[in-house]
Amino acid sequence: MSLQHVKKILFSIICISLFFAPMLQTVSAQDVNKGEIPEEYLSPDYTKLPWGSPVWDEDEAIKALKKNENILWVDTRPESFFKTGTVSGAVLLVYHKKGVAENTLTEASLEKAIADAGLSKDTVTVVFFCQGPQCHMSYNATQVAINDWGYSPEKIVWFRAGYPGLFQMVKDSPKLKRKAKKYLSQEGINRL
Repeated sequence: MSLQHVKKILFSIICISLFFAPMLQTVSAQDVNKGEIPEEYLSPDYTKLPWGSPVWDEDEAIKALKKNENILWVDTRPESFFKTGTVSGAVLLVYHKKGVAENTLTEASLEKAIADAGLSKDTVTVVFFCQGPQCHMSYNATQVAINDWGYSPEKIVWFRAGYPGLFQMVKDSPKLKRKAKKYLSQEGINRL
């Protein structure tokens, strides 16, 4: 075998590896408790979790809610929080950590919520949120949806600011407040 032939084979192997590596990559992540999300992930400059999920704050959420296209908003907080206000059109699927009895977010319940919204698992973007940056529930939900249930990382979003951040932004902006129905549930609007 000539040196040139060996170089071609090595080049082909490298190209194939580079092409398939992102598809095979799964970042191991552990569930965390409240207040244990790594500090660097809380910075506004941090826009993607290690397992590939985009990270949104209020501005990205407002843009997505204005478009209202192919997104399922999933509130992972307990029902008592959900009842006082949530993101417009959000579904309640509580998630703490793996194995917690109070979890209503499961692979099956997420698939059902997607179907009930008339969306497709292959094209939907699922946005998990909870009570703000220190809240572990939506953070944990993103990694389990990707690492355990096989969702595509770019289609699973961690809305880091959570409902309180969105509520405050709408409350503080007369322009957003006038169109609050686009952003907040009726219970949230009643609290403005």
